[in-house]
Amino acid sequence: MDVVFTIVSRNYAAQAATLMESLGVAEPDVARVVIATDGAIAFADKGVRVIEAGDLVPDFANLCAYYDALELNTAVKPHAFRALLAQPGVSSVVYLDPDIFVYRPLTEVREGLSRAPLVLTPHLTRPLRGEANPNDHVILTSGAYNLGFMAVRNEPQIEALLDWWAEKLRFDCRVDFAAGLFTDQKWMDLAPGLVSDLALLRTPTLNLAYWNLEGRELSKGADGWRVEGERLGFFHFSGFDPARPDLLSKHQDRIKVAPGSALADLLQVYAAAMLRNGHAQARETPYGHRAFPSGRLVTPQERRRMLDAARAGEAFGGGLSRAAEAWLDAPGEADARQPLAPPEGPWLAASSDLTTWLNANPAAAVAAMLAARRDLRDRFATDPAGLQAWLLGPEALAGRFDARLLAGAGPEVVARATRYAVGEASAIAAYGLADRAGWPAGLVDPTLEAAVTHLARGLPFPRLFLRIWEGRGDLQRLFPLTSFHQRFAFLRWLIGGGLAEVGVDLAALPVAVRNHPLFRLARLSVRHAGLVPRRIAATGACETLMVMERWTDTAAAPVFESATTCFRAASGEVVPPPAQVGEVVFQTAPGLSAADAIALLAHGVSWRSARR
Repeated sequence: MDVVFTIVSRNYAAQAATLMESLGVAEPDVARVVIATDGAIAFADKGVRVIEAGDLVPDFANLCAYYDALELNTAVKPHAFRALLAQPGVSSVVYLDPDIFVYRPLTEVREGLSRAPLVLTPHLTRPLRGEANPNDHVILTSGAYNLGFMAVRNEPQIEALLDWWAEKLRFDCRVDFAAGLFTDQKWMDLAPGLVSDLALLRTPTLNLAYWNLEGRELSKGADGWRVEGERLGFFHFSGFDPARPDLLSKHQDRIKVAPGSALADLLQVYAAAMLRNGHAQARETPYGHRAFPSGRLVTPQERRRMLDAARAGEAFGGGLSRAAEAWLDAPGEADARQPLAPPEGPWLAASSDLTTWLNANPAAAVAAMLAARRDLRDRFATDPAGLQAWLLGPEALAGRFDARLLAGAGPEVVARATRYAVGEASAIAAYGLADRAGWPAGLVDPTLEAAVTHLARGLPFPRLFLRIWEGRGDLQRLFPLTSFHQRFAFLRWLIGGGLAEVGVDLAALPVAVRNHPLFRLARLSVRHAGLVPRRIAATGACETLMVMERWTDTAAAPVFESATTCFRAASGEVVPPPAQVGEVVFQTAPGLSAADAIALLAHGVSWRSARR
């Protein structure tokens, strides 16, 4: 028995339905399977079998936490191959990306499997000249073979290949061009040396797509579409939007779709099939692994923190769970708050007096944090610069330290603070961190806000935007920035979620950028702007605020829950921090009062008096 499968999240259900519909006509005898990665999908075609990825992949919950949608869907692939090959009577398994349409039987694939245990198609069979996107360099970073298609036959050496591939994809199925990684695809560059033979299908009739269409003649005859005079086998509609059938792919600017051409006709027919199969509804389905149970969206930086923990063998909470959310927000050890006597100081004074004293004695704030936390004492006993960086980074980000008390930190401390908080010492990461952690002015490179002259013609284009673009090969392919249209499209991408991907909130941008007419126009033209979780601003007033390690149902007033840095009403409901408080009552251990007072200042709370 031959099996053909694809892997999708629910928002790609229409692509999967269209692929399976085409297979039902072209290959009616194969078993058709869809692997669903973020929830069950129902297809009208009862010949399609749906398997949930969680039933196939060990440690699937953790993968859902530390990989984004693209990474997760590709990391599932070797596990799906293994599971399908293990079923009784299965002799071969073929994978096709969901955005593929099959036009005739896969004869060349079966011939390839008769010669070799592994069948692949190369991205290129001729060089891509010039600077248009994609080019040879872009393909080099993505991988020699396009893994939108792969076929294997059932034998021990393929089982060994899949075991190796699955192990590599456990932690390294990332989009990380700097590390030489591109999801599952780049690893397959090594596959030819790991199997006895490889069938490389160079025919233009299979896996025809935007990266290999240039120079090939597409035509339509009485028996369907042809390429180079041969019947088209399957077309890969990567990056195609059925709402814009005049554009071949959002990933390229090399191929133009001429009105009335065979390509225009091909795209129109595929778009109609997609819309008929519910694309408009499916695309609005939110990604099932986008948030914690609380509704808090998972940031790319948080995914990388969980990935690093999983690689190190640390249990971070078993997937996108409440425990994982608490792990991300916790100091690092359950028993970290083991206090010593804090330094002498006016810790029970009014907030205005305490702030004045701390600004004159910032070392006392650092000492108070050390006195409160055993984990900080253990880790930074001989590393005062590291302690400052940790306070400025993770502690300020979590609302446990007022970053304004370290306004004089040097660039090395700032770089370490960024690395501690978001996993990389980059200026872009520091820019987003500064906003979310409440850094004072002067700690982030001011040149990031300066306009890039040759790109800012008519558009708000600070150096921050250019640094984001320069660090991502996929963005360079999508938005070459050689025209006003491309720069405006890149601006819309930034607003629609690109800035959120690097942890930069729109509100953190300079006023001149946010108020620029074209920035405002671009924002209006984006349906859903990307959001970055921000600390809730202090607002309102209360007469008494109790500081407790954890809220209990005996609380008779609003509470600052120091273990989680949450503010709760007397009923236990999470509420914004109060801007004004009459009296703060510390009910935590005496040695913690100083650190808890600093945390209140970090959240923008002021008070007239305090007591234990």
